[in-house]
Amino acid sequence: MNIPTIGGTRGIFEILVPGVFLLLNIGAFIFSLPFLDDHTKEMIASLASNTILDLVVSICFGYLTGILLRLLKTDVLDKLSAWWLRTFDKNAREKTSKSRKPVYRLSATEGFPYIGWIGQVASGYLPPEALHFYEKVWARRKRESNQNKQFFNFCKIVVSSNDENAANEIYAAEALTRYIAGMFYALLFASILIVGTIIMRYLFLGEWVIVLFVLLAAYLFAIFIIIQRFRKMRIREVEVVFAISYKNRALFEEKKSREG
Repeated sequence: MNIPTIGGTRGIFEILVPGVFLLLNIGAFIFSLPFLDDHTKEMIASLASNTILDLVVSICFGYLTGILLRLLKTDVLDKLSAWWLRTFDKNAREKTSKSRKPVYRLSATEGFPYIGWIGQVASGYLPPEALHFYEKVWARRKRESNQNKQFFNFCKIVVSSNDENAANEIYAAEALTRYIAGMFYALLFASILIVGTIIMRYLFLGEWVIVLFVLLAAYLFAIFIIIQRFRKMRIREVEVVFAISYKNRALFEEKKSREG
């Protein structure tokens, strides 16, 4: 897990934005509590109207909230997305056996970083040189658990430290995946807050707020789209790292010792 340090340019997109989004939803939830007195609401509204204070709170607590979201496991969303593909996406099926039991592609079953799936892609779609590099470097790092994040992170670090353009490409692919994962959890927690608000306002005030139902529907729809597409996005991240590793394959090749 890569958590950027405060002060660096990394993290503004994939950590701060989901954090601020959830922070705003938490603030709206507190403000909408039916048992909150008018004086407290006026004080909250007064604080919210202070632009400088809002900026400081958004950066400090928004970043903190984003870090907490980042600490949640991305693999949970990855497995959920894989389940969706196996259940509803016909393209995730490899073939059907005589017992009519479906056999799924590695892209819908294998764990991150999908080393086996990358091998199938290299074998079926990429030039022979890419397949040779895969067999020489990547294939040997596949483990029985189907996961070898240490090797994947090693590739990213080695390439990024030697190729600035490659580092930008890797970060762009990684940042998008981390942003989507962060927004998934932010949307999930925000949806729970909205459901809590709807229930409490009905129990205490006897009213249904239509806007909350519309907002909840929008959040749930976004969650649905993320679950549907996340694994494919994460596979794309791995494919980018593999392609860039192949481009910089000299960094991974064994060097002959000098004679004399």
